[in-house]
Amino acid sequence: MKKIFSLIRAAMSQDMSVFKIKSKRQSKISKMLLPVIIALLLMFSIGSNIYLIAEGLSKIGLTFIILTLFIILTTILTIIEGIYKSQGILFEAKDSDLLFSLPITKSSIFFTRVFKLLSFQFIYNSIFMIPAIAVYAMYEKTNVYFYAISVIMLILLPIIPTIIGCILGYIVKAITSKFKAKNMVQTIITLIFVLGIMYVSFNSQDFIKNIVQNATSINEMITKIYYPAGLYVSLIQEFSITNLLLLLAVNILPAIVFIYIASIFYFKITSKLMEKGTRIKKNVRKNASKHLKTRTPLTALIGKELRRFFTSPVFIINAGFALVLIVVFTVAISINAEGIIESLVEQEEIGLDVNTALAFIPKIYLAVVVFTSCMTCITCSMISLEGKTFNILKSLPVAPSKILLAKILTSNIISMPVILTCDSVFFIICNNTIVDIIYILTASLIMPTFIAILGLIINLKYPKMNSLSDTEVVKQSMSSAISVFAGMFTGMLSIGLAIWGAKYNMDLVIGLELLAFLIADIVLWQRLKKWGVKKFKEINV
Repeated sequence: MKKIFSLIRAAMSQDMSVFKIKSKRQSKISKMLLPVIIALLLMFSIGSNIYLIAEGLSKIGLTFIILTLFIILTTILTIIEGIYKSQGILFEAKDSDLLFSLPITKSSIFFTRVFKLLSFQFIYNSIFMIPAIAVYAMYEKTNVYFYAISVIMLILLPIIPTIIGCILGYIVKAITSKFKAKNMVQTIITLIFVLGIMYVSFNSQDFIKNIVQNATSINEMITKIYYPAGLYVSLIQEFSITNLLLLLAVNILPAIVFIYIASIFYFKITSKLMEKGTRIKKNVRKNASKHLKTRTPLTALIGKELRRFFTSPVFIINAGFALVLIVVFTVAISINAEGIIESLVEQEEIGLDVNTALAFIPKIYLAVVVFTSCMTCITCSMISLEGKTFNILKSLPVAPSKILLAKILTSNIISMPVILTCDSVFFIICNNTIVDIIYILTASLIMPTFIAILGLIINLKYPKMNSLSDTEVVKQSMSSAISVFAGMFTGMLSIGLAIWGAKYNMDLVIGLELLAFLIADIVLWQRLKKWGVKKFKEINV
């Protein structure tokens, strides 16, 4: 038992220190402040959408359906998260060789990793479920039993979907490990899921209406598919010790059985997967050596960064989801530009005629370009992803400024072609003035560069060099969190100022904004060459 507690403590000290900062100047309170603010903002945003659903359901006495609805939604998201997180935590952990060589049972190692995965999923689930519970309490009379049972349900909720996610994660890992393009297969699957979420988001009003109109049938379907959801709703409506014991049993017993059975085969599974991965890497290196060419240091560094990006599905999805947004928007404009214009004109509160709408479409597209650029921060993880190889990178006979430049250029090589291709399609499909074309092209060059330099500065300020997986760096580091919110704020501020400028001279305001961002690019690059190089040299692994 002591070994298990030691393993859990060691695992949590590494992976759960999501926003850990190595700085003596900062207090523990300041270290915890940012993640708390981020969590509260996310919960407030989710709670606002739940409130819209609950408002309609409360009028017909079916408020409890928001709980069953969000239990099944959270369960589905947890399964999907589990598929990819299980690969990093269970099957691709970098400390597997070390732990398997120690006098520790395989079941203890497996239990520790499942416990760590469940801890991540519990935090993830809480962000969705706590707002749902809070909104329900706003509309319905609650008692101490409601809060006690809700806490129990919150703890138990990740168990079953995590088990399913682990099983599916192994299947995905086993299948994709047979292909050289295994990361691309995972990326395509995830992109399909992201597009599905975007579709749901764009049609949220229709979904809310359908939920309210078909609330009873939806609730019955959910409780039949996922039995624990029905038990939870029964318990908060009328407490029963029998239902409580059933709720505990249907969640805990499958976990015990899963850990016992899976731990027996865990060593064999991880060994086989590691053998396949090593075999594929050797073949890739062998083929690469046949086509070895002499390249300049900068070109070689860019090639290294591109390979690192395209071999990490979680990196691709996290950095490139906004690029998917602009592609979808451009395709929508290309297929049904007239329909979008007509839908704008039909909105009486907007007060647009056809000519005004036609003139306004390029400004909407420009806003999409700006927001896409600001939300595509690839460099915010590039330093941290170097990990233990960072000292090797520092030892190269290349100036640090050139290494940093390679990371910025890599970011632009990934994002700019997508944006510029969409620009070209948009220019062909829609009528644009010369000013609009110049502004859109300028934004497509200036904004990705701005966010790339800013992301690199943030990552140099808050590096996370001791991670055990790419997921931890990309999704669970301070630099990623700050960069996302900085990009979101910058994009919204830029668009807000342009809208404000419509009262006076929108073209002039947009021109001044782009000039300001161009100056910011120059200033930040000069800052990076001095302060950034200094921070680069100070980072040690």
